[in-house]
Amino acid sequence: MKQANQIKNSYNGYLLLLMLFSPIMGLVQLLRNRDEKTLLLFGVIFFGLAGSVYLYRPGSDGEAHLSNAILNYSDMSFNVFLNQFYDLITLNGSQTGAKDIYLHCISYLAASVFGVPELIHVFAGLILGYFFTKSALLVLKNRLTIKKSSILTAFIILFIFDRSLGALNSIRMWTGMWVFFYGTYSYAITKKKKFLAVILFSIIVHFSYVIVLIPFLVSYILRNRTYIMTAIYLVSFGLSLDFSSVENYLPQTDLVESQQKSNVIDSEEKAEFFQEKAAIANSVQKNFYVTYGEGFYKDYCIVGLSFILLLFYNSNKSDKKFIFLFASGIGLYTFSNLVTFSPSIAGRIKTISALFILVSSIQLLFTIARYKLSRQKLKLLNVGLVIFLISSFPMFLFQLSYLIQMLSFFSIILAPVSWILGDADISIRDFFNYLF
Repeated sequence: MKQANQIKNSYNGYLLLLMLFSPIMGLVQLLRNRDEKTLLLFGVIFFGLAGSVYLYRPGSDGEAHLSNAILNYSDMSFNVFLNQFYDLITLNGSQTGAKDIYLHCISYLAASVFGVPELIHVFAGLILGYFFTKSALLVLKNRLTIKKSSILTAFIILFIFDRSLGALNSIRMWTGMWVFFYGTYSYAITKKKKFLAVILFSIIVHFSYVIVLIPFLVSYILRNRTYIMTAIYLVSFGLSLDFSSVENYLPQTDLVESQQKSNVIDSEEKAEFFQEKAAIANSVQKNFYVTYGEGFYKDYCIVGLSFILLLFYNSNKSDKKFIFLFASGIGLYTFSNLVTFSPSIAGRIKTISALFILVSSIQLLFTIARYKLSRQKLKLLNVGLVIFLISSFPMFLFQLSYLIQMLSFFSIILAPVSWILGDADISIRDFFNYLF
């Protein structure tokens, strides 16, 4: 036992040094490991290191968060921090510009307590890394060592790239997604009350998860009513709500009112504004993986995949994990179809829905033997899944392109150099553009 611990400690020390030398090489080495504790520990370390080599591109969410930390949190007193914490928790907004308790806390820690505002992305990376790694281990639990088909492997790769490391940019929304996913899926499997606290933590990370929780709870209650869920999902593609039908149910607070002004179509003038905004965005020349990337993936690819999975959802051979994941996915997608009066809310909930539907397909492939499909039906299923994967390839490229613009070239080799260079640092993409 002592010798085994020594070997493990030596391996961990080697892996830590490798990650400091090259986070990317360290990640490749880590993925060969099958010990869940090691995967979790170094998954967190990797995301923290990624946060330390994050580049603040002009106009990005990350730059806005950094500017806010420098402007409003440098030398902030603890009393001011507590007062603004109270304003946020009572939904009255904050004079600092932070809209959630989570960002308020890590901005205060980074800029005021440690005096290094850039640490916001290190702290964000550590927390994101924990919940993403826990989520990935939950999805692949007890199946890390089994042989996987090429189709299943492709689905897992798509899952790993879906708003994972890229969530560092926005900090709140997609970190909240991984917290929400881990909390809800863990509770569905174990029924342990501690995971209810994890779900509540997603609301602290981003308050909009209060809204996400509503359709999720409905889906959870109705998850075994497969024909009802299927009918509601299909009908939702032809329905939408008007904002006036939900306006009276919203709390009248400063935060809610400010979000309504910027994110909700509640008048003809607002509708025209959002249409003009969309037209301008569509008129800009884009790479094919931008045009057919994230938006095409959520609006068409995931919907097509869901139609395939509906056949298995309504089968009496489906296991409880698949039923939970798929019901959650189509329930959230149904809600996004209904709230078109807020393109922002609808788009974000579609992204969360897409995650649940994608993971349900992975669970299906893990348990496909229980359906006892004929060779012909299995072949048809594989054809459908391959078509989905091919049509999703631009989204994969979009996520990959996003990462190489976001991360320093020194995430490939000699990560500490990025810490020294500061504003003189260069992204992976810019380095290769310069080189070639």
